Amino acid sequence: MTEYRATSKGFHNEITAVVNVEDGKLTSVRAENVSDRTIGAVGIETWLNKANAEGSVEVDAISGASISTGALRSAAQAAFASATGQETDAVSGASQQQVGTKTGRPAPANYPLLKSRVYSKDVNYIGSYDVIVVGSGGAGLAAAATAAENNAQVLVIEKAGIAGGTTNYSGGVLQAAGTKWQKEFTKDESDTPERHEAEYMKTGEGRLYRDLVHDFTQNAPANMEWLAKMGVQWTGVYGHTTIPYATEDFAERIHISDNGGGAGDGIMLTQHLLKYALSLGAQIRYNTAVIGLIEADEHNHAVTGVVVSDGRNLEYLEARRGVVLATASVDQNVELAKDLSPQHYADVSAHRCWSVKTDRGDGIVLGMKLGAAVTGFGGTIDFDARTGNGTNNQIPTIPSIFVNGNGLRFVNEEATYAYVFREIFNEEKKLNKPTYQIFGRNALEEPASPFKSDTIDADIEKGLVVQAESVEDLAEKIGIPATNLKRSIDNWNENVANGRDGEYQRTVGLASISGPYYAYRNTPGNLGAIGGLKINVNCNVLDLFNQPITGLYAAGLNAGGWIGSYYPGSGTAIGGIIHQGRRAAKSILGLN
Repeated sequence: MTEYRATSKGFHNEITAVVNVEDGKLTSVRAENVSDRTIGAVGIETWLNKANAEGSVEVDAISGASISTGALRSAAQAAFASATGQETDAVSGASQQQVGTKTGRPAPANYPLLKSRVYSKDVNYIGSYDVIVVGSGGAGLAAAATAAENNAQVLVIEKAGIAGGTTNYSGGVLQAAGTKWQKEFTKDESDTPERHEAEYMKTGEGRLYRDLVHDFTQNAPANMEWLAKMGVQWTGVYGHTTIPYATEDFAERIHISDNGGGAGDGIMLTQHLLKYALSLGAQIRYNTAVIGLIEADEHNHAVTGVVVSDGRNLEYLEARRGVVLATASVDQNVELAKDLSPQHYADVSAHRCWSVKTDRGDGIVLGMKLGAAVTGFGGTIDFDARTGNGTNNQIPTIPSIFVNGNGLRFVNEEATYAYVFREIFNEEKKLNKPTYQIFGRNALEEPASPFKSDTIDADIEKGLVVQAESVEDLAEKIGIPATNLKRSIDNWNENVANGRDGEYQRTVGLASISGPYYAYRNTPGNLGAIGGLKINVNCNVLDLFNQPITGLYAAGLNAGGWIGSYYPGSGTAIGGIIHQGRRAAKSILGLN
């Protein structure tokens, strides 16, 4: 049997498909040069299983990992065509003698939600489960795993072709206080969940519900242990950068696992959760959307099930004990973001949101349709993907200042990233002008600098950075008043000469700024909105009168009231969604 190979460019690298063909029929296909521990690797495994089961290279790419699986599909089609002497389509790579989709890349299952109400007495259920979980990100998988390990019959409904949602794109880090790992890897041996709670409450600026924060921080250490039992190995702990008014409760609490910490490393966490849930009997349906909630009747609005669609058919599924909404916030929903979250709207309308395309706030709309209240909107998870400024207390801010469109400094630049970007957003809206990071030649020599001597010319050529020999020339190039910019730089230089930032109490990167001068326009990368359905400490969704909607629960970023007007530091979201997924499942099952 002869093997045939072809290669195509995937998300991370070139992917090679190897096919075996006998009598003109595919007998097997495998992939080589797959980047391990990535979202693409999970999608490729799913695609290969389908292709080998169907004996066809025309299987569609997997939504949620469409770039990598689309590349493998194209390579497999080319290899199959070579093996059978067929020609391939120049656009799609598809064999001209076989029938398949043109691109092979399915659209996300963002099917329209039902506008009419649905009652249990009017439908015929085709399936019945104890718990139905809507969404398979970190919150949904935690809910499914917790329910399954307590002997519940669980079904997860996922719009994409792989599990994990936007959690896959995270670093997979979690915040917790008082763990054995914190004691091992940091000097914060006496930290407590109470201090963790106190810091979060301060960052909430009066908008948080203490019982939600208390429940999260008290249970975070146990959640870390739970994940460790699944095989997650915690290998380090670091801290967020400063929050100007909450320094007294700071500790290094951000736990990182092996092969974690970078963008996209959350896939390792979600795979542990998924495999654990499936091993306990939980089921998952992919490429399927929940488009409606089923109520008992016109007078009893208890949620008894869900309406699902695969794009062709509607099905009615019963949830005997409860439904968990875990569909994130309004991340990719431009209309809802405009109504509810101005800062997030600015990002998503400019195509800067990196959340998965299926994060459209479905759970929030489904809840609101039944009279649910919402809370916590206004903030977003913004950071600068180019500079990474303020993401990690082990990576100091370079000697630089941030100035607004009037050339004036406006923030402590070393503050945690989303705090800084809230200030950036406010300044840019207030003046209708961009803000800039201003630095000098010495910043290029800093070990952790995102701008280097050997790459700065390329950054300038791309238009990413503006350079000038004098402050006046730089101000003219970026369109801000030269007098103000010079005053801001002079004030900074005077402060650092005295060893103290008297304006904003910054403590790192205290070095003067001198020519040649550089300006980088602050640009957010967005990992989702903050705000969602209002819940109580049991994760029961509340109506406009703060009464629980029977049978309906929400978890993670589908719920609001536990993160404030800005994101307070890495590990908050993943820590919170794991906790609330577990809490929702336990509440449904009547467990503590």
